[in-house]
Amino acid sequence: MPVISDFTIRDRRVLTLMLFVALIAGYGGSQLSHTLPFARKALDLTEGGMNWVFAATRVASFIGLLFMYYADRRGRRLPFLIAFALLPVGNLLTAFAPDPVTFTLAQSVTRIAVIAVAGLAIVLLAEELTPRIRALGIGLYALAGAAGSGLGLTILPIADGSDDAFRILFALTGIGLLGVPVLMKFLKESRAFVHYERKVTFRAALRAGLGRHFWPLAAIAFLIAMFSSPATSFVMERLVDDLGWETAPARFLLMIFSGLGTAGVIVGGRMADQIGRKRTTIMAMLTGLVGGVAFYTQDTGWVLAPAVFLATLGLGMLTPAMASHRSELFPTRVRATAAGWITNVAIGGSITGFVIGGLVVDDLGLPTTITALAGGLVIAMLLVTLLPETRGMDLVRRGGRRRATTPASRTAPPSSQPAPTTPPVGPSPQAAPQPGPQQ
Repeated sequence: MPVISDFTIRDRRVLTLMLFVALIAGYGGSQLSHTLPFARKALDLTEGGMNWVFAATRVASFIGLLFMYYADRRGRRLPFLIAFALLPVGNLLTAFAPDPVTFTLAQSVTRIAVIAVAGLAIVLLAEELTPRIRALGIGLYALAGAAGSGLGLTILPIADGSDDAFRILFALTGIGLLGVPVLMKFLKESRAFVHYERKVTFRAALRAGLGRHFWPLAAIAFLIAMFSSPATSFVMERLVDDLGWETAPARFLLMIFSGLGTAGVIVGGRMADQIGRKRTTIMAMLTGLVGGVAFYTQDTGWVLAPAVFLATLGLGMLTPAMASHRSELFPTRVRATAAGWITNVAIGGSITGFVIGGLVVDDLGLPTTITALAGGLVIAMLLVTLLPETRGMDLVRRGGRRRATTPASRTAPPSSQPAPTTPPVGPSPQAAPQPGPQQ
């Protein structure tokens, strides 16, 4: 089993930087959900109206794909730094937004940054960390993000101070700007990135055979997001407005039981590195499905508490397994772009979930709406079985970084040939390690 000694110096450096990034991104990206009951009332919106706000910010976040596109052509580092700097800027603008339109525009900036940071951080970690601890490292990144979100819950009582006190919580994200100079100094370009003179479009890569991995992954991401985005965004709304809980006990329940559930990122990371990405992903989805539906259909604390734990545990387990699998299924020159497109499809799933909510939640209520959306997870679990297992795959080309060119005589895209970072169609000795001491 992986231990701290398995992390190289390079592993520790990039992971330390990314843990800081995750803490800020986790805090800043979760404020819209945490402060939803307060912001909704201050902006004089219904639950349906807030669904439309969430949907609008998701539409804007499609712009995050531009960061991923640039990362495959010029490198991961610069777009990552820009995206990270935009995140606190968006929340600072939100803190001073006077009306729903300005509020939505400001949060759109934040969502663009959150999407770009999340996608590029996973790519950087996947390419920098050694294969044996890749999923565990990504799990630690997710744990730091959960800690940032938990910090937001810890100081949520600030929002009770006055009608506009919730704005303070958004403004505190500005502290993240202090980390930009640190990242500029210590964050290096990914060692897996190779600058190719001849570019390969993502469309060409799909035609060359990567579509057999992309389309199932995209569908899985869409279905997960269609359920999880509304389900996670309306947790405080469910407790405070639907069930009539006071802010303090609602916050206590979420802090304790979602805090315990965040252990899922470590559990999922280790499981993905040891028993494989596919089995871990399916187990995570099933766990999250049971917990999420129970939370929105039950109304007693004795059921809500374990439901929160299971939902958070499942989501935590899913993060490192899916992120590792996605990174390993695409070659270096289109890895960030593929991640961006899959993220955009997931955003489409989020938008679909919020639009459905905006249309029906005021009439049917949260429990019925969320339960109906949960059906997509069953289809997603079946789609996971179509993907190859990639546990243990090495993503770094050997021989040092170089400016690579494609011979003029070659007419087919490079990804049409087996590349060191392109997995086989099915499990093979190259796609997963053989049983041995490392297991």
